[in-house]
Amino acid sequence: MPQMIIANRLEDGLTVFLADDRRWVERIDDGVLIEADAEEDRLLALAKTDEDNCIVIDPYLIEVTSDGGRLRPAVYREEIRAFGPSVRTDLLAAAPGE
Repeated sequence: MPQMIIANRLEDGLTVFLADDRRWVERIDDGVLIEADAEEDRLLALAKTDEDNCIVIDPYLIEVTSDGGRLRPAVYREEIRAFGPSVRTDLLAAAPGE
């Protein structure tokens, strides 16, 4: 199954994906799709270098699938990281006293 590298950017905490040009991007569709084992090792090593340089934290591989031409993480936890909360935050009630 194809994979991508996911991490969190230290500057602002956002979930990011490693792109072809070694930039970290916020959209999963802009990340590099890894389909060969040799590429997994090489790109993960590059991501770990960015972790050592305090650009991102905890880079790791995730499996992805294609849903209607759009990339999606294969695991629900990673889907939440990629696309945001699983509940509508606009429906949350205000805390007492606010």
